[in-house]
Order: sequence, then C-alpha cells, then structure tokens
Amino acid sequence: MVLENLTYQLWIYFFIFARMAGITFFIPFFSTAFVPVQGKVFITLFISYLVLFEVNGTFPINSPPIVIIFYLLMNFVFGSSVGLIANILFYAFQFAGETIGIQIGFAMANVFDPVTSDEISLISELSFLLSMLLFFIFKGPLILYSIIIDSFNKIPVVFTLTPDGFMIFSQKLFDVFTIGLQLSMPFIAFMILLKVALGIVSRLIPQVNVFMVGIPLQILVGFLLFLGVILIWEDQFTSLFFQLIKWIKNSMILLFQ
Repeated sequence: MVLENLTYQLWIYFFIFARMAGITFFIPFFSTAFVPVQGKVFITLFISYLVLFEVNGTFPINSPPIVIIFYLLMNFVFGSSVGLIANILFYAFQFAGETIGIQIGFAMANVFDPVTSDEISLISELSFLLSMLLFFIFKGPLILYSIIIDSFNKIPVVFTLTPDGFMIFSQKLFDVFTIGLQLSMPFIAFMILLKVALGIVSRLIPQVNVFMVGIPLQILVGFLLFLGVILIWEDQFTSLFFQLIKWIKNSMILLFQ
C-alpha cells in the first residue's frame, strides 16, 4: 500500500519540482551566476520535498508521456512567470538608471555587470544594486517562495493555461518602461531645464565657453540630484514591490485554471 501510494505521488513530486524550479531559475538574484547550479537544484529539491506532504493528489504513473510533459511544462511556466514578473522592478530601476546616466553624460561610462555578464551604464548598475539591496531588506526571496508554496492550495499541480493568461502576463511586462520613466522623469525634467539655462547663458554671455563649463556642471548637478533621488526611490520601491506582490496573488487564478 505504501509503495503504491509513493508510486502515485511520484509525478506529483516532479510537478512540484518543475514549479519550484521555474521560480528558482528566474527569481531575482537566485537566477544569476552568483548562485551555482548545484545550489539552485538543492534548494529546489529540498523545498519540493517539504511541499510534497502538503499537496493532496495523485497522478497515475503509467500516464502517456505527452501528458506528463505537458503538466511539467505548465508548472514550470507558472513558476517562471512569477519569477519574471518579480524582475519587473529591477529592470525598471535599471532602465531608470540608464536614462539618468545618459542625461548626466555617462552614456559611454560602462562597467562589467556580473549578473548579466555584460557591460552596462555605471548609474544603471548602481540603481540595480540599490534595488537588489532593498529586495533583501524586505525579505523578497522568502515572500516570493511563500507565494509559490501557497499557490498549491489555490492551483493544483494539474492545470492548464487560460486563453487570457498570456495577454495578462505580457501586458504586465510593459510596466518596466512605465515604472522606469516615472522614476527618471523628474531627473530628466530638471536636466532639460539646466540645458535650457546654459543655452540662455551662452546667448547672453558669448564669451563664456558653455561647452567647457556645461559638462562638469551637468555631472555635478546630476550626482547631487541622483543622491536626492535615491532617498525617494526607497519609498517608491517599497510601495511598488508590495503592489506587485498583491498583483501576483490576485492574478494567480486569472493566469491559470
């Protein structure tokens, strides 16, 4: 009897593992090269084993392979969807930092990003690290893993994607540009006013070399503004993060059935 019960729960464990693997390989920080693959697999296996005792359900072990692959893929898509949506804030802050760097004049000042293994703007990297710091201060990984664990009470391991699920998910990804522009818009407006003021000075006092004076002034004012913006971004990140968590919880049933 015990062996038969374990046999029927074998695929349930694999379905749980697929859902946990989806979020582990796409969640902020854990999806980067900082966490080795062995660590990601261990975390996924361990959490899946703990969740198995809380999930009620069986699945015939002699089911057709195409059906098993389908439900494995659905659970992986579910976990990866939560992980990708959680990355919206980080990409938005990185986009805002990239925009600010261009306004300051640091468009060509790039540094190596160990997360993406690519070169990005200096201000963009600083903005991304700031958002990552706030993410760990708010215990973001624990919150996201708790959402996935609670999802087994709302969405069984055997489910299908709703027709409108993909549209809801894709529309949410556009918030990267919306949030990024909202974060950088005050900075852009002030820098435009600074450039207009320098243009007026060049007309009123032609003897002043505005090009030589404007670049250092633009960098100095840009850094002072960025220090002030960081203090505001902390409150904005807090509000946006918990709004995003609330959206994930409310949209979980709409994405899948």
